[in-house]
Amino acid sequence: MKNQLNESLDVARRACSRCYAHKTFRPSNEDKETAQKAVKRARVLLNEAFEEKRKCDETTIEQINALKEAKIICLDALDTCNNCDKERPRIKEILSNIK
Repeated sequence: MKNQLNESLDVARRACSRCYAHKTFRPSNEDKETAQKAVKRARVLLNEAFEEKRKCDETTIEQINALKEAKIICLDALDTCNNCDKERPRIKEILSNIK
């Protein structure tokens, strides 16, 4: 699951960078949609991991809180992307906060 999560986050970062870089050349929303889908997939994976860790007795509260924080960061990234003015690669910046 960790590989899938990292892959989704990498796809989102790359698509966000492409969307930002091509803002004047290709103003279509293909890259934006790709980034949003990848962030949504990452959020689903984080939610599954959160539920799995929550059910286990041996997991620490720090692990659970880290997953919860990562889910919140993904939701913030989606909100920011919806309101993006393409001045900076915002999803890429926000997702860099996930540990």
